[in-house]
Amino acid sequence: MQQSYYSEIPAAGSTWRFARSSTSGVELLPTGQTPPAGSELIVFVPGTEVTSHSVKIAARRPAELSRLAAFAVEDDLSVPVECIHAAVSSGPTQTGVRQVYAVSNDQMERWLEQVASLGFGKARLVPDLSLVPVGAFVDIGDRLLFATDEHAMAIDAVWPSDVIGALLKQAGVELEARRVDGLVQLSEWAEQTGKLTDLRQGRFAHASEAALPLKRFRPLALMTAALIAVWVTSLALSTHSMQNLTEILLAQAKANYAAAYPDSPVPSNPAATLRASQGTGVRDAIPAFIDTSAVLYGAVNSTLGANLISMRYDRQAGELRATLTYPAFGADLDVKRAIESVGLNVDLGDTRLEDGRVVGDLVIGAPS
Repeated sequence: MQQSYYSEIPAAGSTWRFARSSTSGVELLPTGQTPPAGSELIVFVPGTEVTSHSVKIAARRPAELSRLAAFAVEDDLSVPVECIHAAVSSGPTQTGVRQVYAVSNDQMERWLEQVASLGFGKARLVPDLSLVPVGAFVDIGDRLLFATDEHAMAIDAVWPSDVIGALLKQAGVELEARRVDGLVQLSEWAEQTGKLTDLRQGRFAHASEAALPLKRFRPLALMTAALIAVWVTSLALSTHSMQNLTEILLAQAKANYAAAYPDSPVPSNPAATLRASQGTGVRDAIPAFIDTSAVLYGAVNSTLGANLISMRYDRQAGELRATLTYPAFGADLDVKRAIESVGLNVDLGDTRLEDGRVVGDLVIGAPS
């Protein structure tokens, strides 16, 4: 049996590490050592850049599955389908549900460039969310990973504790995270998993696995995609799960502030007030796409008549740029206040009339 080698996309400023399977389990390779040329390399990619969805889909052909899955999750992500890459798990459950993992095309291309620069152009890219067993809750350094019967989720560890606490509470997670070596833990889970979900499907498939070119989808295919029943299980991007996030965080923050400072009036934005009082002791965190978009979803859903048209995440700057429609001029301030209530900076662009609609842009940056 061929020996498997494992790695993970390194965090900014970190170097590549490698592990390998052995008769005694998973072992790390010495620093600076890489797998032999031609080895099978499995690279774990972070769930903070990948969304997880449960999709009921009848298609059987891999190419058809991948493309229909992208159409199925398009509305949930509020991103044009041509910008999305979707990979489907190897097999459906007894109810016909498959796990779909979605990531931006740009991010996939960056990851492939990274592994190709190592000399492993055929490496498989496996989302860490696809490996987390139900009931697990681990801290792997730069992110927290957990899975319940309904949710698999990754949370950026540099986010404010009140945001993390609210997300965990909403997911029903009450355990303390177990600190582990991320590469070792993910490798061990991969060893125990029957068949891994490789993101390299569809247009990103290995040359030997790529499907024959197909004609573009016709209206019938689009109608088929519209009939797919989709349940989004990535809590961070679930509109249903996130619609009350702002209220939950604000209520929790006010309660905590009142308990800690019983003789002081409770400010309208306790989280920002506490962070300001802590001064330079707080790190400037660059929020991930999933975390930032989760807060945006909550703010939009709490503002009556507001709708999200599009959004674009600048990973280098840690900024989410979004375009929304509003019920009236001035409603953008309501969205701004909702986002700022959880400690994020928001810059509003000019609002304008387009085809009779009030349209505006905003940029969400790092926690304040």
